[in-house]
Amino acid sequence: MPAGVNFNELIAAIKAGQFNADQTSYWIAAIKGTHSAQRELIASALHGMYCDEALGQSARTNCATLFLPSVELDGIPASIIDQHQRYVGKGEEAKASASRDFFTKFSMLGLLSEAERHSIVSTACDRLNAAHQGMNNFYNEPPFAARLHEIVGASVVPETVRWKFVETVVSCEVGNQYGVSWAASPHYESMIKDFSPKALDMMLSIPGSKTLVGNKIQSYPACHKRFAELVGLLAGASIPTALQASYTYWMNEFAKHQAS
Repeated sequence: MPAGVNFNELIAAIKAGQFNADQTSYWIAAIKGTHSAQRELIASALHGMYCDEALGQSARTNCATLFLPSVELDGIPASIIDQHQRYVGKGEEAKASASRDFFTKFSMLGLLSEAERHSIVSTACDRLNAAHQGMNNFYNEPPFAARLHEIVGASVVPETVRWKFVETVVSCEVGNQYGVSWAASPHYESMIKDFSPKALDMMLSIPGSKTLVGNKIQSYPACHKRFAELVGLLAGASIPTALQASYTYWMNEFAKHQAS
């Protein structure tokens, strides 16, 4: 018979302060040693506590530490998805926002609806764009770039928000006539290297588009050069046949810039 976890003691320990190494080991072993029904209850409680704005950062860190051990053997319980939907349905925005962070942290965004994932990606793009277009943008962009990178790494970007995502990433990495945010650049480059074929099609259509970033590429030599460098990041073998002509053009531009 598996030994049960004293649930009240667990909750009290989580709230008392950030776990030391011995506490972490003790509670992970206890959770793994209990029965599946209690692990499901614990996993749901950890998610709920993580989303409780009344709790401090140390308690939320403890919840995050224990969550993976609580779902390792039995998988993600449906009750967590139901709990998230209740936050959204009741308009509990602080809890819903924390829950989205939780789903992102544990690569669970794929469990949410397409509309919910659209909203998460769209909001992250809006925040990154605001930082990019604001004062001290080169200094302020990196955390917003990192956040978008984390989100799209946790789930497929919905079709409905793919153009906004591609345009945002390319615009930020093309920068302006004065330069780019170098600290944010690795995030942009990594996302571009992982673009799907549809995203690549959108990216290669940008220079001829009547968009802000298209205008930057057409108007500023520095932006033209950086877009060519972005195309240079792409592996030729990954480029669909229909995009080869555009890809070849920009690779030639990339070669010219390297030679100059």
